[in-house]
Amino acid sequence: MPGHARHARSSVPAPAEPTASVPLAETEIDPEWRRILEKDGIPSLYPPQAMALGPVLAGESVLLACPTASGKSLVAYFALLRAARAGRTGLYLVPLRALAHEKSEELEKFAELGLKVGLSIGDFDLPAEKLEKLDVLVATSEKADSLLRRGSPWLDRLGVVVADEVHLLRDPDRGPTLEVSLTRLRRAYPHLQLVALSATVGNSEEVAEWLGARHIASEFRPVPLKKGVYYDGRITFTDLSTREVLGAGEPVPRLVRTVVQEGGQALVFVNSRRASEQVATSLVATVRPLLTAEERDRARAAAAELATASDEETEGIRRLSALLPYGVAFHNASLTNPERRVVERAFRERTLKALVATPTLAAGINLPARRVIVRDTTRYNDTLGVQAPIPALEIHQMLGRAGRPRYDPVGEALLIARHPDDEDRLLDDYLSAPPEPIVSRLAAEPALRMHVLALVASGAVATESALEGFFAATFYGRTLPLPELSEKVREVREFLSRHELLEPGGALRATRFGHLTSELYLDPMSAIVLRAVLERAPLGVAPFPLLAAIAATPDLPPMFLRRGEEADLLARYTDEAEELLVKPEEEPLDLDFEVFLATLKTATVLESWANEVPLVELTDRYGIGAGDVRAKVEDADWLLFGCGRLASLFQRRLGRAIDDLSLRVRYGVKEELLDLVRLRGVGRVRARWLYRAGYPDRESLRQAPIDRIEQALRSRKLAEMVLSQVRRRREGTPRTEPEPPRDPPPTNASRRATVRTLEEYPTDGAS
Repeated sequence: MPGHARHARSSVPAPAEPTASVPLAETEIDPEWRRILEKDGIPSLYPPQAMALGPVLAGESVLLACPTASGKSLVAYFALLRAARAGRTGLYLVPLRALAHEKSEELEKFAELGLKVGLSIGDFDLPAEKLEKLDVLVATSEKADSLLRRGSPWLDRLGVVVADEVHLLRDPDRGPTLEVSLTRLRRAYPHLQLVALSATVGNSEEVAEWLGARHIASEFRPVPLKKGVYYDGRITFTDLSTREVLGAGEPVPRLVRTVVQEGGQALVFVNSRRASEQVATSLVATVRPLLTAEERDRARAAAAELATASDEETEGIRRLSALLPYGVAFHNASLTNPERRVVERAFRERTLKALVATPTLAAGINLPARRVIVRDTTRYNDTLGVQAPIPALEIHQMLGRAGRPRYDPVGEALLIARHPDDEDRLLDDYLSAPPEPIVSRLAAEPALRMHVLALVASGAVATESALEGFFAATFYGRTLPLPELSEKVREVREFLSRHELLEPGGALRATRFGHLTSELYLDPMSAIVLRAVLERAPLGVAPFPLLAAIAATPDLPPMFLRRGEEADLLARYTDEAEELLVKPEEEPLDLDFEVFLATLKTATVLESWANEVPLVELTDRYGIGAGDVRAKVEDADWLLFGCGRLASLFQRRLGRAIDDLSLRVRYGVKEELLDLVRLRGVGRVRARWLYRAGYPDRESLRQAPIDRIEQALRSRKLAEMVLSQVRRRREGTPRTEPEPPRDPPPTNASRRATVRTLEEYPTDGAS
């Protein structure tokens, strides 16, 4: 098997860890690299960085397992620079879009060396000509998987792959695609250097062995970390020292007040979005009196920046605007990406003194604070229907955010005990307990059927034995008995053949339907549902039945039902039953009725969005956040695009109607605004302004005086940009229109219809 020759590296002892930081001048680092790092305020390497430097510069594969904020990324940057110098390309894999932006910006410091860095995280592919010019591509695992499926020529020059946050192999959503991508890359490019970066986990050595990488582990942190449990005015640390917390009041305000008084910041983790907003609001009275005049000015400037984050007011902007001027904010999935970026930047710049977040913030984004407070160690589990313990690894990830290099002499990571017996339990179960081992999530049938089809459709495997051989080379294959693995793979292959995604017979070949499904990055189950929808849809099908159909697929997780919503949705079902293209308890999905009603809620939200219901009204009506709406819109747009492509096989005459609905959902507009929203810089709000001013399409704008357009758009610069676009086309320049998304939104690429995460619950599992 490719990669076996390099497997022995994992048994090579790691270099001895230095006891202190190592000056750059005493290392093998290229003088030009050193100059850039020193200019960036990095005069030396931390011990784990120095320990990994030699193997990385020698081209060895490495798994570096050490705590948060210990400088793992810099080791990866050295590998990328080494590859670029040798004329090879580098692929930097990240789990989150926000993390991709962060890494891309950090790599820009090496641009003066000629390093060309690109980003691939959204709905659109980088054009081949732009990709070919890049030395480094920062991408999500789904984007890398997409490149592999299409066989991008850029990969032929690949020299190094960085897998950031590789411990997320254990994540049910992101893990399978990361695991398959790493397996495919190692098999396709046997001499590839792999640099895997991991938090401290129970079996990082086993993962390193699977990857054929040298295992380097360290417990070093640039800022010492003190972990403890707070109860009744006192912190008991794991070293058995204690600290009294002066003052009175509830635990969180008390802990926030004392750290802000000492010149630090506090990061508070809670288990639901509603709790994050409530706790943040409660902290205003604590933080406001502690701000200096200069800090208040900076906080007000951040609030002013937030007001420009969107053309349309959102509930997130409303609520944050009442907090930011006082040095406090919350961070959760209800916020839009621009809103989150304002909050994150304000916290990094120390404008915010206290930030209350849900655990999503702990997944890699660099936002450290002097004191981290984890208020909740349980969260609602939808499967069990009760509060369940949060895994120790996740708690360690949150606690690891404590201690900001260059600002904090020590980081404090605290759990809160609610009664005396809690102290020992929290110390034993979390602070003293090792994090859980990494386990493969590839065994889940939805992940298997998606990746089996992709392997066959892309030509990576052509026989049943080759297919089994591939999965035997995955981390999943290392941990599951071979007979059980073979049986699971065989069942999935038979499912794909039965539904005409694979050709019948001994050889493994995808049908046209299978090829298109894989190219569209659809769950095969979603494609099967969409095929049935296309075959039964009448030519004049209304928008809602189509929206309800895509909402029922596994690729669009339904929204959570609040108490009292069932009656309205049941009435909607009764009204629409004859027109619906997907029914409950119908093959192949066989959704139970409650889940089906939740899919109707999702479709109703999308319908309201496409009918231009204002965001504030929409989020209030359905008990969701603007971030939720944006995520569902992104998924729905991709699924409608896929449905339109499938129509070319099964119902070509429906293609135009589906494409128009896709554009309406993407931009959130009625059909009459579709021509206007194709203009760059014109969204649904500005398009409506132009329409009301008497400009219903681009043709009507061509002869319009700029003063009238400026008045309608409330911006001279924007008016000039709009007119330049429409007049350029009149002179014969082809118009530039946004292309439909080619790949799925990375956040939802592998979620199932019946899986709902904590972030989709309004508070602690209650309505």
